[in-house]
Amino acid sequence: MKTAVICFAALAVASSLWATIAAYRMGSWLSHHGVKVNWFLYRVLIPWYVHRYQKMTKEIEGRVGPLFVQFLVTINLTLLFAAALIITEVVGKG
Repeated sequence: MKTAVICFAALAVASSLWATIAAYRMGSWLSHHGVKVNWFLYRVLIPWYVHRYQKMTKEIEGRVGPLFVQFLVTINLTLLFAAALIITEVVGKG
């Protein structure tokens, strides 16, 4: 049971790290394309910047940019692994 907890924790950390990198790369892309990015409040404004990235890449390239998909998938994986971690921890205690 302990190895499952460690495995889910490692997967949650890895996927959250990937989501963080994708989010900051989206901010960099937006900044490069003329959007003023407030890096001080970036963590609070991530949903707005993600939506802006999706909208701009769809307008410019005709499809949603790859960082948008990477961000959404990894955020959802982080939530999934965190829930699995909590469930495994609770079941292991009982």
